[in-house]
Amino acid sequence: MRSHPNTEDNFEVNRALKRKLELLYSKRNIARDELEFAASLSLKNPIMEVVNWLANVEKLRNDCPEAASKDCLPPHQQVEILMHEVEDLMRQGKGLFEVRETKVNKLLEDEMVEEAFKRNTTKILEHLVGNQISRLGIYGMGGVGKTTIMVHIHNRLLEEANYGNVLWITVSQDFNIERLQDAIWKELGLGILKEKDVRRRAAMLCNCSMERGKSTIIFDDVWERFDLKEVGIPVRADGIKLVLTTRSIEVCRHMQCQEMIKIEPLSHKEAESLFWEELNLEVALTLETKIIVKFIVNECVGLPLAIITMATSMRGVTDVFEWKDCLKKLRESDMGQTYMEKVVLKRLEFNYNRLGKHEVQQCFLSCALYPEDELIDKFELIEFFIDQGLFGQLETREEQYCRGRTILNKLANVCLLEDHGSDMKMHDLIRDMALHVMSAISIVKAGKGLKRIPYEEYWTDTLEKVSLMQNDIREFPLNMSPNCPKLSTFLLNKSLLCDVVPDSFFKQLWGLKVLNLSGCNLRELPNSISDLVHLTILSLGFCQELRCTPYLGKLRYLRKLDVFSCVKLEAIKGLEMLVNLTFLDIAYTRIKRLPKGTLKALLKLQYLSVQAVNEEDTIKLWALETLDCQFEDVDDFNKLVRVVSKQENNPRYYKLHICQERLRTCWDLSEEAQFGNRERSVHIKTRSHAIVSTGGESNGGGICILIPQDVQKLTASNCDGATNLSDIGPLENLEDLRVLKIYQCPKLKYLFGHGPIFSLPHLREIKINECKEMVGIIVVVTSPPPHQPLAFLSLEYISIFGCNKIKRVVESEGLPYFPNLRKIDVCYCENMEEIIGGPSPYMLVEEISLEWLHVHSCHNMRQIFPHELLLHFQNLQNIQVSDCKGMVEILSEARQGQEGSIMTPVNKTLSSFQSSISLPKLYSLSLHYLPQLKSICEVPTTCHSLEFLEVLRGGQDEEIINIHDSLAPTPAPPLFLSLRELSLSNCPKLKYLFGHGPKFFLPHLQYIRIDECEEMVGITSPPPQPPSAFPSLEVITIRKCDKMKRAVESEWLPHCPNLREIALIYCENMEEIFRGPPPYVSVEEISLEWLWVEECHNIRKLFSHEWMLHLQNLRTIDVTCCKGMVKMISGAGQGQEGSITTPVNNTPSFSQSSISLPKLNCLFLRNLLQLKSICEVPITCNSMEGLVVS
Repeated sequence: MRSHPNTEDNFEVNRALKRKLELLYSKRNIARDELEFAASLSLKNPIMEVVNWLANVEKLRNDCPEAASKDCLPPHQQVEILMHEVEDLMRQGKGLFEVRETKVNKLLEDEMVEEAFKRNTTKILEHLVGNQISRLGIYGMGGVGKTTIMVHIHNRLLEEANYGNVLWITVSQDFNIERLQDAIWKELGLGILKEKDVRRRAAMLCNCSMERGKSTIIFDDVWERFDLKEVGIPVRADGIKLVLTTRSIEVCRHMQCQEMIKIEPLSHKEAESLFWEELNLEVALTLETKIIVKFIVNECVGLPLAIITMATSMRGVTDVFEWKDCLKKLRESDMGQTYMEKVVLKRLEFNYNRLGKHEVQQCFLSCALYPEDELIDKFELIEFFIDQGLFGQLETREEQYCRGRTILNKLANVCLLEDHGSDMKMHDLIRDMALHVMSAISIVKAGKGLKRIPYEEYWTDTLEKVSLMQNDIREFPLNMSPNCPKLSTFLLNKSLLCDVVPDSFFKQLWGLKVLNLSGCNLRELPNSISDLVHLTILSLGFCQELRCTPYLGKLRYLRKLDVFSCVKLEAIKGLEMLVNLTFLDIAYTRIKRLPKGTLKALLKLQYLSVQAVNEEDTIKLWALETLDCQFEDVDDFNKLVRVVSKQENNPRYYKLHICQERLRTCWDLSEEAQFGNRERSVHIKTRSHAIVSTGGESNGGGICILIPQDVQKLTASNCDGATNLSDIGPLENLEDLRVLKIYQCPKLKYLFGHGPIFSLPHLREIKINECKEMVGIIVVVTSPPPHQPLAFLSLEYISIFGCNKIKRVVESEGLPYFPNLRKIDVCYCENMEEIIGGPSPYMLVEEISLEWLHVHSCHNMRQIFPHELLLHFQNLQNIQVSDCKGMVEILSEARQGQEGSIMTPVNKTLSSFQSSISLPKLYSLSLHYLPQLKSICEVPTTCHSLEFLEVLRGGQDEEIINIHDSLAPTPAPPLFLSLRELSLSNCPKLKYLFGHGPKFFLPHLQYIRIDECEEMVGITSPPPQPPSAFPSLEVITIRKCDKMKRAVESEWLPHCPNLREIALIYCENMEEIFRGPPPYVSVEEISLEWLWVEECHNIRKLFSHEWMLHLQNLRTIDVTCCKGMVKMISGAGQGQEGSITTPVNNTPSFSQSSISLPKLNCLFLRNLLQLKSICEVPITCNSMEGLVVS
């Protein structure tokens, strides 16, 4: 090769060429070193482009050995070509190694969706666990499962402590910088970010992130790029990684993601498997129908959301003609969208069309008027449906409420809404479809942070719905007057920060029916609202600056007027003219009392909330369902009760709160009542002696408070003069009473004192809180009369909180009064000694229904039940005991008065009078923070239904489960037949889970977790004890058990054929995973797939060579921060350190053979400072996808 002599003319050119050449050789060295290290692992091969590139660089160097001198430089063009090649390799993200094609196990063909999920999560984790990239973009079309995958990644990272902080931020389409900063600040656990200046907020976030150190920030649902610096994310800080999910690869590029992973739709096999799983048919379909199903699945284009939506909409359909019609409609649906979104949305619109009824479709579309990702309260949604007149054919609010709940359930069942308990949520893709359906007739800018009202050109004459709720609108053009004659619904709630709206704005909105201005900063309303004669709903609640309203008398169609909590509002002009009102709420305003005669004109009222009312005005309110009113005078209140009690059409729902202090009483409505919750409640709070009378008549004496006879919930608090409820008033007439609550009554000793026990047949719940002198619920009756009536036939729940003098919840003699008692909750009762007092009751076993028991912070209690009472608790399902310092045993032997005679390996001889116990329905036993606990049960106990056993910070037991030779001469029966989860934490003397005795088995045990048990030696006693059998055990997790040297005895493995996961964390003296040589079993009998070892510094190897034949199912190995780890897999019986396989010394000894781990696809080795080799013999891993060594 010809060199180019250096001259004055080309000096600068040659100087630049030298710099590039040095950079080229530097890249060559890095690549070569990494390839050599990978070769020593024998797991992956370099891609061909890298091999060729290295050869070309080497040829260049050989052709010009004096390349570094001034007189001999290679041709400029040749260097440029090689530089471009390496830059292309890096830019394309090919890396150095070839990616082997994933082999799908045919046994998992029915779970192809799970396989696709694992493929994607493994790929993402491979990038996150290394240090090569700091920004990762996950993109794909809507509904493909990006968020689902990242939720799994997020949770996985949280479980592993070495990933630092993991933050989840939902960005959404309508984000702004301030809201994004607030979300990050809150996710960091710092509460509310009060700083208003954006730049200062960014600086605060940046400093906080830098101080936190290693972090992974996941931005979900990013629609457009944003400046990380402006938000406050430290762009180039070490240890901070950024992951974003988006529908657009352009967003990934603009956000400068170093790696971009596309989430592809499911294959047809995966999609079809998911469809059949969600369809869940009980009747087999015909061959012709199955063929149609295949075409329908094809139309879903592999999107999980579309597949699930379609499958759920066709559940229960077996007629082939309906399936054919479904396919035809699906193919004909066309929404005209561009790009791939139209493929998704037209399929989702099909499900919308299948809703059929117009009212159901309109309810669904109404949900899209709320902000994206909003959790919407169910009651609020139903009220909005009612406001729009969607249930106009139904006369009562109760009927409308029931219809609304039915529709919400239907929308959730067909996957158009997500049910979140008391809230509903609309998936963003579903919302996109709904907005497209309404696109020609609506403006929806809810929650977008708007500062001004949209420009007038957007307000067309076709508009029917406008939602601008939850914005920050400060600017309202003075002369703006949109001409929208068809506009019927206008939502501005929680949006207006300005104090006035121009009068011109509403002048041409003649068709407006629903106007929501609640939560705005308005001081006054524009006069033009007076002319909206078709208005039916006017919501002004929580407009706390509003002082007056214009004349409303012309709004003859108005059905709802809500000014709740307009604390400065003094008057409503023209109220008496609103004859069609069904809903009026003027509570918490300055309107103390309506003018006399006003209510006589409002005969259609169904809901009325007002601070004071004239009792005679309510007589003619024949439609009234809910009444919420307050009184300043007890006599006025009693007058109203008399009137209401005599009416046939009295209010169905109420909450009555009587506070005798300052003679202030109020009738207050529970929040749910207006939506149909059938609660009728009375709360009595009086410091003096008050007599309660029912039925609307006074018996004289003291302060008389009348209450309706149909009350369902009675609460008494601060009743200083009462020693039992009979002192307050006669309760025997309250036949509908369901809940009884007694709070802070300082002299109360018994709920029900001496005298005959009266019957409260519907009482379901009793709660007693902080009654210092409380001794018991019922006075003990030593000789109950024969045929005593059942006093509390329906009582299911008793709760006692902070009553320090009570020693037992119920005397055994009182149990017959509570035949249906199912739940007892006792907390912070210092002197509580036992749950049931006295000898066993004279009643049949089946007559006690107790199912659930919770005891917390009762430090004087030493046991829960004595042995002889357990025969009567055959229905017990759940026992939770926590923070009881004196608790010695949970279930004790027969009453002997002896302490410490417990069952242990030393003292295990049973007295002749003891017998075994059976709790056939007990499924959960949780024991937390019981430092003196010595025994769970002192006699053999059979719990065939027990699924969950948890001991956290237990006491003195050396073994949790101890089977006695004297009672089990042959292999013992499965005493815990249904046990599925066993979790133990902070048991300082626990040595073995399963101790001395014959072999037994737990056939359904799936999960064992042992955490911070200082003396723990092993799960089972070592041989020659016969091993126990756990045919269903899948997961073993051991954390901070410093005396354990091995996780599992090798002899034990054949008895755990389904053990798939082992996790060992912070076990200082752990030496090996399995003790001893492999068992004599077939290779297929060991199912271990996943192994995680972290901070186990005494472990020097994971497995010896001879174990590999038995670990053919291994898929993932994750080893982190094990200081003593020298090798992963040792040679066959060598025991020699340093004799490792490397490119220099790679000839194995004769005794060694190659190893194959055919299913291993992920190997993570992090911070292993002493690691010298992965394997001392050649190893083949044909399924390897992810290898991380850092």
